[in-house]
Amino acid sequence: MISGCQRDSNLVQPDDGLPPAVPVNLTVYYAAEGEIGILWQPNSEPDLKGYNVYRKTGSGNYNFLVFTSNYYFVDDSLEYNVTYYYKVSAVDLSGRESRKSAEVFATPKNFRPPSAPRSLLINARNWEGKLSVYLSWDRNPESDVAYYYIYRSTQQNFTPDSTNLIGRTINSEFSDTVNLQFYKTYYYAVRAVDKGSLISAPGATVNDEIYEISQPIFPADNSNLSPFNNFKILTIKKPATYQIIVQTNKYFGDFWSTTFSSSAISDTISVAFNPLYLDYNVTYYWRVITYSPGGYSPNSISQQSRFTIKQ
Repeated sequence: MISGCQRDSNLVQPDDGLPPAVPVNLTVYYAAEGEIGILWQPNSEPDLKGYNVYRKTGSGNYNFLVFTSNYYFVDDSLEYNVTYYYKVSAVDLSGRESRKSAEVFATPKNFRPPSAPRSLLINARNWEGKLSVYLSWDRNPESDVAYYYIYRSTQQNFTPDSTNLIGRTINSEFSDTVNLQFYKTYYYAVRAVDKGSLISAPGATVNDEIYEISQPIFPADNSNLSPFNNFKILTIKKPATYQIIVQTNKYFGDFWSTTFSSSAISDTISVAFNPLYLDYNVTYYWRVITYSPGGYSPNSISQQSRFTIKQ
């Protein structure tokens, strides 16, 4: 709901001991797309603080909805099959409230579908033994959006329709976990659906594929060894970007990392390990991470291996 800016009430006004006049000329000026806008003639009392807006549905009682210092109010996120009734009262700086105004009512109409969802991002994930494709996007600005449809295809220029609909969500994010395979490109699109069941055009299509895990080879897990100069890892079945991270704690404490790209396919490669120092008898934890081209988040993440440097 939108109530506007607050009135500057720093100036002290004398208390006349009387409640404000009842607001008049209450009018509905807008009732569409899940919103109802009302306005009224502003009061002229110098000690006016603002207005209380009351609302009811059907034959129920009026309930306080919002205080506003403006002489208009937009009520949003409304249902299309409900009639909403409004009254307004005036409130002065001493807290005295007028009687409620005459009643107005309206039923919001649904004329336009929502806008297409924007800023769709994708991240294919092979994390902790689970495969998924994570999507996120900007929440639609329309207050009447009820949920989002998610579409998936293995065809680049697919048309999002009921044949490739895989789910829906009320949130602006979605995780696909159904029948996913390694190295297969999946294309996704999202459409918004409003409370009147009107559907937006699809937003931009995004795609990604899930990688297998690049395996740590040297040093082997639980190694106790002298200082060394190179890690060895097994690359995945396609060119990729890799990151090796070394930590001093199993859960946090990054000690050293390097990021590089390699065109090696299913091959063992050496990666230079050049920290400023290594402490003896300290256990270090390391793992290998892969990234999709242009990826903003890890694609696959290996299990941690650990090693201890001996004197």
